[in-house]
Amino acid sequence: MSGHWKDVLPVDSYCIRLADFITEVDAHVLTLLYQPLIGTDAVGLFKSLVAQLPNGVYEGDFHTHQHLSLMVGLSMSDLLEARKKLEAIDLMRTYQRKSSSKRAFIYEIQPPMKPHQFFNDDVLSVFLYNKLGKNGYRGIKERFSLKQIESDAFEEVTVAFSDVFASFQHSEMQPALMNRQGDAEHDHLDTIGKDKKQGLSFHTFDFDLMKQSLSSYVVPKDVLTKERMQLIEKLAFVYQIEPLTMANLVERSIVNDELDAKNLRKTVQNWYKLESSAVAPALGLKTQPVAKRTVQAEPQSEEERVVKFYEETAPLTLLELRQEGAVVSPPDLKIIEELMVDYLLNPGVVNVLIDYNLFQNDMKLSKLFMQKIAGHWKRKKISTVPDAIHLVKTDKQKKKEGQANAASGRRNKRQDQLPKWLVQEKNDGKKQEMKKDTNSQKEKASGTADTQELADLMAERNRRRAQKGEY
Repeated sequence: MSGHWKDVLPVDSYCIRLADFITEVDAHVLTLLYQPLIGTDAVGLFKSLVAQLPNGVYEGDFHTHQHLSLMVGLSMSDLLEARKKLEAIDLMRTYQRKSSSKRAFIYEIQPPMKPHQFFNDDVLSVFLYNKLGKNGYRGIKERFSLKQIESDAFEEVTVAFSDVFASFQHSEMQPALMNRQGDAEHDHLDTIGKDKKQGLSFHTFDFDLMKQSLSSYVVPKDVLTKERMQLIEKLAFVYQIEPLTMANLVERSIVNDELDAKNLRKTVQNWYKLESSAVAPALGLKTQPVAKRTVQAEPQSEEERVVKFYEETAPLTLLELRQEGAVVSPPDLKIIEELMVDYLLNPGVVNVLIDYNLFQNDMKLSKLFMQKIAGHWKRKKISTVPDAIHLVKTDKQKKKEGQANAASGRRNKRQDQLPKWLVQEKNDGKKQEMKKDTNSQKEKASGTADTQELADLMAERNRRRAQKGEY
């Protein structure tokens, strides 16, 4: 990720604080459930930040990002990318000092979701399933599962709170309330674990457009509660559903004037299976597989630097860079997913295709153009970045030669299409020139013959004079 200096510099300072306790179970959840989604760099950054706080300390001192970069072994650009992944998946909240004199950050570490929350989450569970596959997903889920207690063999005998503890008497309540009023000076302090996790946030769904399309007869206004709106937003993100389509799916999920979460999920999933041939949704942050990378060490030439960039950059990140950090639109994201899912192109190869398309089509993504090239590359079995770049160069050279040949043909055609009078004039001129040349040659030949005849006569005359004794 280039341009990290716009967001953070090595001299910028930061401090760490914990929003809640981080337990050993959280560490297992982080490694087994989150790491497949965000990668080892982001998980390593999370663990390193937590480790910088001693036990029993919930807020640390300020350090520079240069110090953090050395601690985690990441460049500033990789550090920023890892940080943003933690923020996006709700493992970190970042606060920046408002003063412009000196930039400083507070990194508030959020604990991972509990296992049951993670597997019930409509976004994270789907992406983990896609990443691990059916068997891998089930295996991980079983590691965090317990068998239910058999109700036929056991009954709960747990005592209630009121069975053990008694309430204060009225006379005891008054001093306690007075003491509580004396704690007002500490009201500005936050208690650890005070805030609940906000969960994943999204900023791409147009609820206003969806609501305008909903029929008031089918969907009562009070059906769209805050919880249901959050669910709709998550499902729209995961399955790339436009607002008008989502409105139709919501209407189909209404049963007895109620929008049940289970019904909505099922309706959306059935719709997605019909639309995408049951291919599970995938995150757009995949990069070239390690086995298909060709530049492992530090690049030695400009061409190797380009190849390394394509191999280590996700297609989604590449598009964001090409549009100066702007959010990639859902249609463009769907094109990328089609190239990787339907045409089975590796992410690095997709990057080459994206840039080839952008520079050939005035920075616009052309779906038909990319599908045509993707089909060609798949038939050519292109799987590495150098092979894709070589094919692009070959295609450009062929196109250049074809244009040159076409231009030459056009010039010849123009010469053939001269006006008849001009062609006749040229032909007459050529005939006259040829006639002049012929006459000249005849004159020269005639002159040569006359000279030879004169020479022969003079020789004969001299011979006769010699015979008579005349000189």
